[in-house]
Amino acid sequence: PMGHGLYVQKGANSCLYCHGVDGQNGSVKAAADLAQPKTWKIYKVLGGDAALAKDKAGFLAKMEEATVNLILKGAIAHNSSFKKDWFDLKSVGPYNAQMVGLAGSPSQKWVKKYKKKRGVTPEMAAKAVYLYLVGLDKQKVF
Repeated sequence: PMGHGLYVQKGANSCLYCHGVDGQNGSVKAAADLAQPKTWKIYKVLGGDAALAKDKAGFLAKMEEATVNLILKGAIAHNSSFKKDWFDLKSVGPYNAQMVGLAGSPSQKWVKKYKKKRGVTPEMAAKAVYLYLVGLDKQKVF
């Protein structure tokens, strides 16, 4: 699947390098534990367990929108441009600039290759990575 193929690209600034196999224990210690979505900043921003229990579908839709944007744009652009009335990083702090998402060289090369071969857009690739991350969830959030 596309998300897995993109996630496992080799090299620094790749998902695999920073986050590790199965989303855990990568080379960047500050990187999110992708198998533990309750630890993600977006989960906390959205109100955590209580908000998930109150409106699971709405919560997950917002989680997806913010996370796909983060993957697509990387932390610096996401921190400054993702503006929603329900999204405020003040309580948890901005995403670490090391989170480059699809702006990382391995991801850019992958997207460029598959854009030519199959018409894959960066938006499609970011969504595919998000769907891959959903499958890593050890906390049964999704």
